[in-house]
Amino acid sequence: MTAFKFTVDARGEAFCRAIADEMVRLFGILLEEAVGRINRHWAGQVIAGEHDLVYHEGSEYWAKTIYYGPHAMWWVRGAKLKPPPYP
Repeated sequence: MTAFKFTVDARGEAFCRAIADEMVRLFGILLEEAVGRINRHWAGQVIAGEHDLVYHEGSEYWAKTIYYGPHAMWWVRGAKLKPPPYP
């Protein structure tokens, strides 16, 4: 059984787990929070298939995008970043 509440195939699950692990490493959050943030970000989506567009970026990109929010410019040096509250 998957921890993710959206549709994933085996590759998608492994990728999402890598993103969650990266969030734990980068931000010092619990795995439960990382998975919850991923679930919230991709609610209702399907991550499956060899050529899914999510694979065009790596786990660090998605970890930062999901943690800070899709409109945060986390790549800008000196940006004042604050993640949305969880849950």
